[in-house]
Amino acid sequence: MFKKIYTPIDNSDISDKVLQEALDLARATGAELRIAHVVNLEQITFGIEMVGVAELKDTLLAIANKLLVHVKALAKAKGVKAEVILLENYSDDLASLITKDAKTWGADLFILGSHHLGSFSHFITGGVAEDIAHDTDIPILLITKHKQA
Repeated sequence: MFKKIYTPIDNSDISDKVLQEALDLARATGAELRIAHVVNLEQITFGIEMVGVAELKDTLLAIANKLLVHVKALAKAKGVKAEVILLENYSDDLASLITKDAKTWGADLFILGSHHLGSFSHFITGGVAEDIAHDTDIPILLITKHKQA
């Protein structure tokens, strides 16, 4: 059975579902759980000398930290001991950063969400979950947002 579950989250509806599944699986199996949120600062720190950029960075980090406080409270309420971390990204693509962190931590399962943006949007933006699947040999449990009937 899996002993170290790694779950990257963003601030989306599908991440709420992913987080619930990760908490439930960790509780049921007794696995360690690491929940990571990435703040992508690459674009804004490129021109750090510009007016307002430092404030924007501070705002993004404050929003991220508020999310992490919420996630810690959810884990505690479910009786799950989870390590909740913030990763600041300045240059890597998100999948590489997440994959490196998971591997360093010793994860043996990813629980990922897929936004299902549609074929055109996916073609243009790609998908972090798909990129992680290409970058890792760690098994992946993929949680999707099912369409309502």
